[in-house]
Formats: sequence, structure tokens, C-alpha cells
Amino acid sequence: MFPIMEASAVVLAGKARFPMNAGPVKLLSLIADKSKRFIVPVYQRPYSWDEEQCEQLWNDVLDIERLNKRSHFMGSVVWIQEGTMGADGVTPALIIDGQQRITTVNLLLAALADYARSHQDQGNELQFSCEKLKSEYLIDSCRKGEGHYRLCLSQGDRDTYRSIIHHLEDPKASIMGESHRLIDNLHWFSHQLEDMKDPNSVWAGLRRLEVVSISLTQGQDDPQAIFESMNSTGKELSTADLVRNYVLMRQPLEMQGKLYEDHWRRIEIALGADAYDDVFDDFLYDWLAIINAPRPVSARDVYRFFKDYTTNNGYDNDGQIIGLLDQMSKFAGYYSRITSSSGEDPEVDRLLGRIHALNMSVINPLLMTLLDDYQEGDDLFSRSDFVSMLKLLESYLFRRIACQISSNGLNRFSLSVIARLRQIKEDGSPGYRQAFEAALLGGDGTSHRMPDDNEFRQTLLSRDFYPFSRCYYMLTTLENAHHPKNPIDFSSGNLTIEHILPQNALAHEQWRQMLGSDCERAFAEHVNKLGNLTLTAYNSELSDGLFEAKQRRIIGGYQDEYLSISHGLGDAKTWNAESIEARTRLLTDEALTVWPMPKIDRATIDRYRSDKQSKIPAKTVSLHMLSASGLLKPGDQLESHSRKYEASALITEEMMIKVSDGREFDSPSSAASHVLKLAGASSSSINGWTFWGRGGISLDDLRSRYRVSQGDMESLDRSKLRAMFWDGFVDFCKARDGFMTTFGSSFTGADHTGYRLSFGSPVSGCNLAGLIGIRDEYTTVEFLFHDPVRYADFMDHRSQVESDLSGQEGDLDWDDKDADKKSRHLTLTRHTDYKQDQWDDVYRWLAGALLNMKSVGRYVR
Repeated sequence: MFPIMEASAVVLAGKARFPMNAGPVKLLSLIADKSKRFIVPVYQRPYSWDEEQCEQLWNDVLDIERLNKRSHFMGSVVWIQEGTMGADGVTPALIIDGQQRITTVNLLLAALADYARSHQDQGNELQFSCEKLKSEYLIDSCRKGEGHYRLCLSQGDRDTYRSIIHHLEDPKASIMGESHRLIDNLHWFSHQLEDMKDPNSVWAGLRRLEVVSISLTQGQDDPQAIFESMNSTGKELSTADLVRNYVLMRQPLEMQGKLYEDHWRRIEIALGADAYDDVFDDFLYDWLAIINAPRPVSARDVYRFFKDYTTNNGYDNDGQIIGLLDQMSKFAGYYSRITSSSGEDPEVDRLLGRIHALNMSVINPLLMTLLDDYQEGDDLFSRSDFVSMLKLLESYLFRRIACQISSNGLNRFSLSVIARLRQIKEDGSPGYRQAFEAALLGGDGTSHRMPDDNEFRQTLLSRDFYPFSRCYYMLTTLENAHHPKNPIDFSSGNLTIEHILPQNALAHEQWRQMLGSDCERAFAEHVNKLGNLTLTAYNSELSDGLFEAKQRRIIGGYQDEYLSISHGLGDAKTWNAESIEARTRLLTDEALTVWPMPKIDRATIDRYRSDKQSKIPAKTVSLHMLSASGLLKPGDQLESHSRKYEASALITEEMMIKVSDGREFDSPSSAASHVLKLAGASSSSINGWTFWGRGGISLDDLRSRYRVSQGDMESLDRSKLRAMFWDGFVDFCKARDGFMTTFGSSFTGADHTGYRLSFGSPVSGCNLAGLIGIRDEYTTVEFLFHDPVRYADFMDHRSQVESDLSGQEGDLDWDDKDADKKSRHLTLTRHTDYKQDQWDDVYRWLAGALLNMKSVGRYVR
């Protein structure tokens, strides 16, 4: 027997004492209590018990009678009264904990009722009847609609459960619905009853099941705290269960259903039918990893971090939860696309599918980041850039896996890349793709390096690939490289890996002769090499056959093979070590083109890659964070701090930025970029934090104040350093007549806190600017062309331009004139130490580079 619990309070799982009413009760008496109607709220997980839990309940019930036990304790049922008692005397009782047990017992009652009805004329002396079970435990015959059912399950399970009850009332009615677990468990109980000699023992055991009924008091007890503290019998609560309860349980009942149907259900649909079989937990971990990058989130701390994120961003304030759910829904869509390749761009989806096939889920947060920045980044990078980055990521991962480089540390590395890309996006800096490439290609000598062509080639030539877990992926990808426009769908699994030289070849004299005098050594060294492997739908038929028989076989023979990677096998005169080595070399050459390593110069890597990841802020500062700290609030008006582009915007109730055409953005840079597009600006790359302000104070200043309040001085220091650098440079230039004569004073009134300072337009359609990267240690002069035709004409003078600039220190970089982008750049960059005692030297270089770059503007027509 269980210990008697205090009626006024209870201690759960070592937690604090909660006031509540608690006491032992027969479970069937609780279910039969006509003064309450149990409701499973939408924030509870769907019905999830399967045969294992049903069998445990079944055995417990039978043991009560078999062992002549007075009772059997099943745990607790926690419920809270919702609203007031109705005119019919029935109180809605929301189940906080115990819904799986109550639902399963109701299924067993339904199975007993159905058994009683079908066996009532067989002379059995049953101690229970269909009508009694229905009227006392399952239905309220005096009521219609929802009130007709004594137990109301949540969406997804509700219709199925009601069809089960309706079938008891009308045997002609079919049992149907989406909840296969309800139906499967009902049938399992029915089969067990049919096999019993005395089903009365089941009824007797059911009547002795006991629980502790814990009723909470509305407005006094905290259901959420109690729910988190309990660990009842049954399936352990997942992180997704806790998160769903945390999000929905805290809302008024009338809001819960709407939030579930309009928002939470969209997340479930995106993640699939088995969203609660670890998928939802995996998604939550990956999504929160993005938010917390570059610092990892511990798997055991996901729920705590989620609650902190919700509170810190003000999502727990009235009306703000929708913004959180919309954000989760968007990223659930990205997660689904990554894991199912179900988007609208076939090429992108094929690449995502191939990356997913590598089974490197640690990279999912990075893929979700790329998808979000591509779809929401307002031309942050082009589609061709996106495809290029996905191809590089696939090559990076496969080369590392093939060369057996440990994946330890890859999680932290991918999070550091996310943080680096996020910083570029927030600052409105150009070079997103270049920064991505620099991160993946610039890891020489580190644990996150990418194997070069020599290392990759030697691995492909020497490694036994048949035991390689990604061997099938490798062969199918090599094959589809021959069909870029119409790739073969290998998802059916009809094709398997075939050893051309069979694994049992040494058992056949003809194969031994073909391999030569040292056949055993030749076999051991070559049987699992890349060159001895192909794909076939007739593996069992080819099996250990002789080479000539494999070639000539009518069905599946090499002479009629349609796969490109098998070309040449049908014409080969023999198949020995030399043949395998030759084919290995051929496939290796193909692999180097399928998984290439792009070339990138050291200067670009040094410019875009940050080796000092600790300098990257641990988390972005969001508008919600500014709201939660009181620095910004719904209804605040924002105005542009740009003299060229006047604009205003409104902070909405959901802490979005609503611009003049009604569009809403959660990112200041996205909102500012959109404003520039509306104004017809030639470039929309802009730092929205410095573009927008409130009451004369920029959002960047508000963000700095927030970081100071959180003890994060690093970002503020960089902002101050930029302001000090540009102010010093302006003073430096004012003292030099030649510079002021050339550029005038138009730049002196510009905002000097950003990374970029414009120095006007040397000619129409072009812009000259200086860029500084204090964290990444570079200084750049940029000649920006908005007209691709004009840039192409300018490139015709490339030799003269490079000759004129040959005396200028720095690395010159030209955009390809056929690049898939709206603007083209010519940049001059040098590595820079931004220690303040070096600034005069930097000023001299920057002033000289600007003068020299402007001088080559004469080649622009």
C-alpha cells in the first residue's frame, strides 16, 4: 500500500511543498465521478502508450486477483478545476498528470464492454455488462455533444477515441481516426480478453486499482511547477513534452486551443507524424543551438535554456507567445526540409538530401542558419552562392569522413561559423559566402581542417571502402554526377553494393587463376577497394559468379549495364589487381571533381575568418531582449538615421519592425534593407542597428546599453574603437590638402561608428568606400559598381588598373564579371593590426589607397 499523503500539501520529486488537496482513491471511482468531466488539454502530449505499457497494466490487473491483493497503486492523477461548475453540476477537470493511464484504462473498459456485448448470449456469467460500463464510466447518456463523453482527449486523439465510444453505442459504426496507438491498444486488449478463460478476473482487478487524486486550486497552485516536478509511471516526459506544456499551459483555456491549432500544430505537421519520437527533441536542440551560438547547449539543459530564452526575450508577456511559436514554426520547416529534402528547388533539395545522407546531424544548425539567411536575408547572398556553399559543405564533410578525421569538435566549430555569419549579417557587411568559405577552407593545422586533394586522393586509392558506412552514398553520388539534370532516384533501395571480384572468389579456381600466382595477397588487398565496387539490382544473381558469367548474364549482366560507373566492365578481358587499380584511379579522378576543394587565396581567408571566436558575442541581442529590459517597447516609433534614405517604422505588439508598406521584420537589418529596396537603392547591404533609431538614439546604442547591463563589454568596445578610428581618420585627412581637394568634406558628416565609410562616387553608378575589420584585422578600399555593363568595360582595362596600383601595398581582388549578383567589387585589402599605436600607419595606407583607387576611376566610361 502507498503511504497516506497530507491533505493540504505534498512534496514532489524532492521539490518544494505545494498546497493542494490529495488523497487515495479507487481509479474507477475517480473516473465514475459524475461531478467532473476529465479533459486532456491541448498542451499535453498525444496518447503515446504502446504494447509494452499496455502489457504492464494488463499484468498488474491480473496479479491483483491472482495474488489476492487488496489493491494496486498506479501513481497519481493531478487535475485542476477549469472554470466553475456548470448548470448540470459537472465541473471540467483538466488533467495535468496521469492522462496516459486514465486513457488506457478507458480503452480497457471499452474492450470489456465490447466483449460483454458480443458474449452476452453465450451463457457466460459475466460480472460486468456493456450498458453498465458505458453508462458508469464512458458516457453521459443525458448529454449530447462534447458533454456526452466522460473523457475528452486532445486534438489528434479526440476523434479516434470518440469513434471507439460510438462503436460501442452502434456496432455498425466504424472505428477510425489518426491515432493508431488508441486503435492498436484497444485491439490488443480485445485479443487478450478473447484468449482468457475468466475475464471476470480483469474486471475484479480493475476495481482495485488505486491512485492518489491530487486536485489543484485555481489561482493558488502552479500547475506548471507541479508538472515539471512529477515523474509518474509510464513513458518518461521528453523535452518536447515539457516545452509544449510550458508554452500552452500558461495561457488561458480559451487561448490554448487556438494557439495549438493555429501555431503549435503547424510545428507538429512540419516535423511529421512521429514528431514525438525524438524528432521534436532533436529539432529543439538544433534550434536553440543556433540561438546560443557559438556556445553549445547541453542536451540536458535544453528545457532550462528554452525557458530562459522565453523569459529574456519577453515572450512570456501577454500576447508575445505567438512570436515565439512563429519563429519555432519557421525553423521547424527548415529542419523538415533538411531531413526530408521536401522543398521547391530540386537542385537545393538534392544537395540537402546528399548532406543528410552523410548522417552528420551535428551540422543541422548550420544548414538551418543558411536556409534562414537565404530565405529571409533580403539578398544577403544569391541562389548560386547558396548552391556553392551547400556543395562546399558536402565536400568538406565527405572528405573528412572518407579520410577518417575525427568529428570531435565539429559541433563547436559549426556553431562558431554560425556566430561568424550572424555577425556579418547583423553588421550589414558584404562577403557572407566568402566568410563561409574562409571558415571551412581556412582550418589548416586544426581539428576542423578540410583534407586537400593529395590527402583525399591517397585515401581513395588506398582505403578499403566496402566496410565504409558511407560507401553506398559515395557510389550513388558518383553515378548521379553523370546525370546532373536527371539524377537517378536510389531511395527505393533496389540497388545494392556489388563486389565485381566476389568476396568468396578464392573458393573458385578460375578466379584464383585470374588473380595470378599470389592470388591470396591480391585478393586481400583489392577486394574491398573502390575500383572493385559498383551497384546492381541483381546482387544475389551475380553473387560469386565468374567474371565472364557476370558480363554475359542476360538480366543484370555487365554488358547490358546502364549505370555509368559500371561502363567498361562489359568489355574488360580480365579482372585482376591491375584492373581494379585502374578503375580505382578512374573513380578517384571523378571523385575529386564531385567533391572538389575550391581554391581561395590566403588574403581572403585572413580577411573573413576569425580565429578569435571568443570575441564573437555569445548571443545576438534581439528586439525582444531590448523590450524585456525596458529599452524598447511596442508602439515606439523608429526613424532612419540616414540622411539619404528617410524612413519611419513602428514597433508592433509582437516586437516586429513594421515599415511603410506594411511588411514586418524581426531584424533591424532586414527592415532597413527592405526600405533601401523600396527607395530604389542600388545596394541593400546595410546595418539596420545603425540605420534605425528612436528619439535620436540609434538601436545600436540601445543594444550597447543592453550588453553593458548584461556585463558584455566586448561588442561595445568594438563600436567605440570604430568610432575612435574613423574620427581620427577624418582629422588625419583634414590636415592633408591633397586628400581634401580630391574628396572634399562630404564624408566628414557621416556616421563614424560603422565598419564602412563612403567616400563618394568617383563616377556615376560607382561608389568608393573604406572598410575596417577590427576583429578580423583587415582594412579594405572598395570600388563598388552597380552597373554590371560598366564593370565589364572597366575590366577591359584590368592590366592598366593593376599596373597603376602595383606600387600600392595590399591584395587586389576582382569580382568575376559574370557573377550572379547585383553589384560588382574591386577591392584592395591589407592585414591590419588595430592597436592604437599603429593607427597613424593605417591612416597613411588607407588615405593613399583611396587616392590611388579613385585615380583608376578614369578607366570607367
